[in-house]
Amino acid sequence: MKKILIILIAIMVCYTGYSQNRRPTPERKFIYMTSLGYATGLGQIVLENKTVQNKNFDVSINQLLGYQFNPYFQLGLGAGFDIWKHTAFIPIYLNLTVNFTDTKIEPMFYTNLGYSFKWYVSSVPEPMDRVVHGTKTGPMGEAGIGMRINLNEKLSIVIAACYKVQLSDIRYTILQPNEQDHSAYSTNAVKDALYHFAGIRLGFQY
Repeated sequence: MKKILIILIAIMVCYTGYSQNRRPTPERKFIYMTSLGYATGLGQIVLENKTVQNKNFDVSINQLLGYQFNPYFQLGLGAGFDIWKHTAFIPIYLNLTVNFTDTKIEPMFYTNLGYSFKWYVSSVPEPMDRVVHGTKTGPMGEAGIGMRINLNEKLSIVIAACYKVQLSDIRYTILQPNEQDHSAYSTNAVKDALYHFAGIRLGFQY
């Protein structure tokens, strides 16, 4: 009898630990996520007459509407604001999220692919480099890896490291012989540029 009681207690302890570790069993459902992100520019942009460092930062606010097909896979549509130092974009994208486990704290991966429209852009070149970054719309992409913390059946927190790319262009000045230098006020040349960023994202899924 004593042995049976010990076995029953051990089973109950194991079951309790297992239940606490597993997240509540989800069903197919619509999900919403509001997220904030911050990323810093990476790399250089090679122009005809100089090389410019990507010193832009990217502050983003996104809203996602998705559908959870099972505990491991969800697909959705998102939109938001990407705010750079002197310009901003409105991205609209398709989101794919993969959860690697079905626990309260689960590793996850996501990717966003879409297109960014212009919100505003400054026409005045930056004082140091005398260029204007990100002056046209273009495709965008973002990928991240991190963890989802499931607080309960209705609320989760997502923390992820992310990598972003934005195809746009850069405006700059090429001085011709005997031409007066107006590069502090205007530009006369343009080149396509792929901007790279790395940062973090914090999301609240409900």
